[in-house]
Amino acid sequence: MDRKSIEDLVEEKRENAKPLAHIKMGEQNNILINGHDYEIMDNQNDCFNLDDFSRQYNPIFSRYSYIVGDYGYGVLRLKGFSEDGTHTPLQNQFSAINDYLYEYANMGADYFVLHNLEVKSKPIATKKRHRRNRKNNRRPFIKEKVTTDKGPLNKRKRLTVTKSEGHGKRHFTIKQRED
Repeated sequence: MDRKSIEDLVEEKRENAKPLAHIKMGEQNNILINGHDYEIMDNQNDCFNLDDFSRQYNPIFSRYSYIVGDYGYGVLRLKGFSEDGTHTPLQNQFSAINDYLYEYANMGADYFVLHNLEVKSKPIATKKRHRRNRKNNRRPFIKEKVTTDKGPLNKRKRLTVTKSEGHGKRHFTIKQRED
């Protein structure tokens, strides 16, 4: 296959693709996607095209607060961003949109930013952390223990080990019996 026939097949597939969402233009800068309101915040060079957007849109973008679309070589690319301060990585938050456009979009490419006014995000599942049982650490250890060390016969002595009553501190006093 030559390049021309491949491009024709790709274009035919794009034209025959059914949109995954019901999208219609509302008043001024408002768009209605599957019954949810979106607002066009930024539209550089009036590049927003409803037909291109409806072909590229996927319902997974409904969980994002912002959708950024940029054109590179005549093809629309969409990326979702969340509100600042959510449990998403910093590169996927609203404050990183300008960095994304600077680093990943083509230089001088047209872009638009949509704001989802009715975000449907999944609840964040938090991991439960197990805490250690610290009941034993609340009271100082005041037990006296006598041990016998089984070293050489001429050096065997009885040792007394005690712990001071300081809270959370481990101060030991070792006393040796003198003969």
